[in-house]
Amino acid sequence: MIAFIADSSFDMPNVKTKYPIFFTPLRVIIDGKEFVDKVNLTVDQFYDMLKDAEDFSTSLPNPKETEELIKKLYDEYDKIYMLSVSSKLSGTFNMFQMVSQNFKDKVKVLDLKTASIESYAIFRKLVEYAEKDIELTQDIVDKIRKNLKMYFAVMDLKYLEKGGRIGKAKALLGKMLKIKPILSVDETGAVESIAMERKLSSLVNKLIELGESFLKEHKISDPYFLAAYGSKEYKKYIDRLMQHFNIKDITQISAAVGIHTGPEVFGFVVSS
Repeated sequence: MIAFIADSSFDMPNVKTKYPIFFTPLRVIIDGKEFVDKVNLTVDQFYDMLKDAEDFSTSLPNPKETEELIKKLYDEYDKIYMLSVSSKLSGTFNMFQMVSQNFKDKVKVLDLKTASIESYAIFRKLVEYAEKDIELTQDIVDKIRKNLKMYFAVMDLKYLEKGGRIGKAKALLGKMLKIKPILSVDETGAVESIAMERKLSSLVNKLIELGESFLKEHKISDPYFLAAYGSKEYKKYIDRLMQHFNIKDITQISAAVGIHTGPEVFGFVVSS
């Protein structure tokens, strides 16, 4: 039997999984007050607070609690895979490696080199390998990532700037020109800019164009899509995406990710 452990940046729809997946939450700090992501802070509460927050950040999952979770699962499962948010975006991967040192015979840490809904898309493909009794490796993760892509539109660049995802000059220029970027995560796990638009309507059209282009380039005939949004006000902007691509799975972007994108965000991931 195998089990998975993921940090709380892992965003998934409300579906059943073949293998159990357990979560170790990141901490979210808003105006000096610390919350445990998805434990004592719901996603909607988070976005309501973020709109008026002056200071906000995240911190790693609690190492001791994470190690205790590993110990608990160690006796119950033959293999435990720890799925980490991109090591380019967080120190979670290094922390996972540290706390799992004494359990290497059963525990393997994998860098998903992404976050949010793309993490779930990778997990779906990892399950296919696991069902064939194939040991999961970093090479397999990297191979899976070549056939999927996440695209998300961000309205306000100040959150990306504060989190160090873009520079101050770029954020200022974007604000002056009222530019709304479409972002993704590259093969190394770093945030990359894919396109820029000024109007919301143009953003949705561009997202559709990007999705169609990816399907054609990778010759995917039976794709899997997962759409996501930040605050509830932005759920409506994925309606056209869902209709165009016949997307059935949808979820909300977690606080661990939303604190870097802001509440005004929406997008999707496409996978083979």
